[in-house]
Amino acid sequence: MLFALAVVYKLSSQEQIASERRILLAARNLAATVERELSGTTRTLQALASSRHLNQDDLQTFYTEAQRVVQTQTTWISVTLITPQGQPLMNTRFPFGKPLPPVIEQESLQQVVKTHRPVAGNLTQSKLEPDLVTIPVRIPVIRNDTPEYILTAIITQKALAQVVNEQNTVDGEWTRTVVDGQGVVVARTRNPQRFVGRRGTPSFLQRIRQSTEGIYRDTTLEGVQVYVAFSRVGDSPWTAAVTVPIDIIQGPSRQAMGIVLGSGLALLLISGVGAFMLSRQISRSITSAALAAEALAKGEYPKVSPLSIKEVVLLGQSLQFAADLLSQREQERTENLKRAEAARAEAEATNRIKDEFLAVLSHELRTPLNPILGWSKLLRTGRLDATKTALALETIERNAKLQTQLIEDLLDVSRIMQGKLNLNMAPVNLSSIIKAAIETVQLAAEAKSIQIQIQLEPEIGQVLGDTARLQQVIWNLLTNAVKFTAEGGQIQIHLKRLGSQAQIQVSDTGKGVHPDFLPYVFEYFRQEDGKTTRKFGGLGLGLAIVRHLVELHGGTVAADSAGEDQGATFTVRLPLFQAKAKEPRQPMGVSALTPQSSALANLRVLLVDDDLDTRDFIKFLLEQHQVSVTSVASAYAALQAVEQTTFDLLISDIGMPEMDGYMLMEQIRRQSPPQGQQLLAIALTAYAGEYNQQQALNAGFQRHIAKPVEPETLIRAIVDIVSPR
Repeated sequence: MLFALAVVYKLSSQEQIASERRILLAARNLAATVERELSGTTRTLQALASSRHLNQDDLQTFYTEAQRVVQTQTTWISVTLITPQGQPLMNTRFPFGKPLPPVIEQESLQQVVKTHRPVAGNLTQSKLEPDLVTIPVRIPVIRNDTPEYILTAIITQKALAQVVNEQNTVDGEWTRTVVDGQGVVVARTRNPQRFVGRRGTPSFLQRIRQSTEGIYRDTTLEGVQVYVAFSRVGDSPWTAAVTVPIDIIQGPSRQAMGIVLGSGLALLLISGVGAFMLSRQISRSITSAALAAEALAKGEYPKVSPLSIKEVVLLGQSLQFAADLLSQREQERTENLKRAEAARAEAEATNRIKDEFLAVLSHELRTPLNPILGWSKLLRTGRLDATKTALALETIERNAKLQTQLIEDLLDVSRIMQGKLNLNMAPVNLSSIIKAAIETVQLAAEAKSIQIQIQLEPEIGQVLGDTARLQQVIWNLLTNAVKFTAEGGQIQIHLKRLGSQAQIQVSDTGKGVHPDFLPYVFEYFRQEDGKTTRKFGGLGLGLAIVRHLVELHGGTVAADSAGEDQGATFTVRLPLFQAKAKEPRQPMGVSALTPQSSALANLRVLLVDDDLDTRDFIKFLLEQHQVSVTSVASAYAALQAVEQTTFDLLISDIGMPEMDGYMLMEQIRRQSPPQGQQLLAIALTAYAGEYNQQQALNAGFQRHIAKPVEPETLIRAIVDIVSPR
């Protein structure tokens, strides 16, 4: 009896621990779901905060733009713009310029100003509409490392309650609850009308203040004894909790203990009464029970003779029950080992993918260098005729552009992962964007005799988006289709309207996607074929960038393929902007923007770069446009030149020894003569990130241009800067 009790108690304890882990995992999943919902709102607000109208403090135009965004978000009530001091500037629920009600929930506003990070506020109830319960989600609009505005989306509590109700339940789960930073119930699956808006129990509030997650026993607001598992919602002060009644967790173990204890007591009682009369039979029965226990100890299934007395038979049944439980736990242990092996295999696969990507990256960056260096050395010999010289220059330019595109893809991925990819949102016409992207890939398609068929539904409306980034999405999809389609193939692009969305489909008759790789086609650094024998080049970043750009526009992208060598179809859906479509102005060609040399005649330029080849190239380029150029190799030499000569324009590198371009610009601006205050400046640098661009402008440069630079681009930038002078 004691052995059976010990076994049942041990197994019951393990079962209870496993149940507690399942409840805690459910709480984590609920917290992750709520965090994703709030993060979606935050990402949309960040896209809205990058509006050029807000950057220009054009609040009335920004008010109209914010109203359009609210129309695309079904869970939003309004968008408000507030100063860090709490003064409301606009509210999409009220006409622009009209008096606005004061900010209700001040705690989250102060937290945004203090931390400079997005914050989900506490549950609030509108004073004007008592039945309206909302949640503010706030983000800072940073200028010069200081919050200029606080942009807030007011979302409905019902939207969050729906997300909580749709969460999958665990066995025996009683209720799910989400509370805000003050411990007020935001959403609850059981009796929400009664408890939403009320604070949790004091013990629960104390627990969530002391720890970010855990599980403990408590009494609910209804007075039910439960196990409570809670987990913090990301970096916010919110908490998600799952409760399960104690009876559901401990009921089976109590029942098992009762059965074993009752059977043992009955055995002792009957054995004591009949010991004298049935001593020989008891002896045989005890021997049988001992053999059964021995079998259980050896891991064998215990067998009890049916001719034994009833009490010993009951003991044997308890041993068999314990053996069944042990067998079940052994199976669970085996399954856990299998899952551990699967996790290790997944980790090894991740490392293999990383190694393959690094190998591909090295290959793709080195490959263009081979023809560049080879043709450069042949050009230096001077033995090439005019035809070969033209071929050499064309090859060098094509491979340099290819390497530049690879670096731009890596920079885009870096901006995406850091959350620094900004969009200039405006109503755009998808037809014009698609046509512009097709013109870009038309030559590559014609080189492979690939036909591009276009079917654009007229007047489907406009979408709210960034023209350059949307064209990048279409260009990436078309480039991908051309690359994986064999000669003589076909590409189709369709644009049509589906309800309140615009749908773009790009289909090809090319290689297709293997069904096993289809779920990973939009992931970063994943390629279906990463071997050295692969047929197609690239870093595997294009489709990942497409997915992120589409999601920033509030849309979705999906891939479909019937299998290898059966083509692929990529479908992009974007929310339509409810306004009268206007045909966007067509971009001007490069030739139309190429400045005349006379516009730069006699311009005095100071060129600063520690790289001799770069100085020689830029100086030669500018002198071809009749520019007077003084070139120096260091920032100290540039300071001496500025003191001795008057210049119209400074073109400076950033990364230089001893004194960089930022320090040079700051010292020039601090000079007292007008030369230091009025000198125009361009930063020409290989530091091409968003942060580097902002840092250059803050240092005093009028323009930031990334290396490598096209000659037309540099000349055009110089003309744009010096023309007002």
